[in-house]
Amino acid sequence: MSPFRPPRLAGWVPGVALLAAAVGLGVAVGFLLGAQSWPPYLGLTLATLLAMGWAEKLWSRRAVPRRPPAARGRLKVIRGGKSYDLEKDDSTNNQRYLM
Repeated sequence: MSPFRPPRLAGWVPGVALLAAAVGLGVAVGFLLGAQSWPPYLGLTLATLLAMGWAEKLWSRRAVPRRPPAARGRLKVIRGGKSYDLEKDDSTNNQRYLM
């Protein structure tokens, strides 16, 4: 999703805008080169679309790498050390819901 697209815009509108821009650029370059028939216009339009796709691929490669996951807090120390006795543990006596 592009950061420049408003949230209420339909998903197909940016694609249509790029297609229209490619056609317009192909026609403009064909007109400036003095093309007399439609195949040069079509070729320039397709070349423009390919160039846009190549530029988009390059743009997406430069994405910011993901940040490493946040460090977790320290582990809870159980009372009594290694000799833990479940019968003497009263830390869960006041739980509201059973697990």
